[in-house]
Amino acid sequence: MEKLHLHELWKQNESLLDETRKLNHNLLKEVKIDKAKRALKQLLFLPISTLIFHSILASYALYFLYMHWGLWYFMVSGGAVTYFSTWYGINAVNQIKRIITMDYDAPVVHVQKALSQLKISIVRNLRIAAWLLPFGPFVGLFFCKAIFDVDLMTIWNYTMIVSFGIVTMVLEVLSLLLLKALRSKNLNKKWLLWLLQGNGSQVNEALQFLEELKTIETEQKAAS
Repeated sequence: MEKLHLHELWKQNESLLDETRKLNHNLLKEVKIDKAKRALKQLLFLPISTLIFHSILASYALYFLYMHWGLWYFMVSGGAVTYFSTWYGINAVNQIKRIITMDYDAPVVHVQKALSQLKISIVRNLRIAAWLLPFGPFVGLFFCKAIFDVDLMTIWNYTMIVSFGIVTMVLEVLSLLLLKALRSKNLNKKWLLWLLQGNGSQVNEALQFLEELKTIETEQKAAS
């Protein structure tokens, strides 16, 4: 009878310990998920400000294109700014959507996958900048005319125009090198993580919190 009583007490104790472990795990999970949410909330400012800025810039570039229709270099300048600003804007909308619709109640692996896709979208900002590089001189023409009302092509001599072409070709080579480096397989390279400091590093922080949670869940399963 005494042995039976001890057995019941042991079972109750085991049940209590199991409930305590589950409660601790749920609390820890809530803390880690909350930290991940806060990290992404800080990131939300970047795509919102990007969307606002490039929406205004694309609108003005379209107006610029209309006002200077017929001058080929201003048409290229206005067209390039319109195109790349629109691309930035679309990518910003994609990032905002991913952040807002993040399902933190899903399994950790699924949340990690969603965060990885968000990180790829942020790195795409750098890829857009790389694609824009060869048009850098034309973008310079655009801003000189838009801000200072100066048409550089009318005051440049032959040597400066040749230099303009050489710079464009050099930037094109640099663009190709950057595009090769900014591939998804390099997402965790130290130099890329450094580039994302403050403008994407929040995703890495969220991924780290989830990785810690995943490790704890794995250990708990192994213990049970």
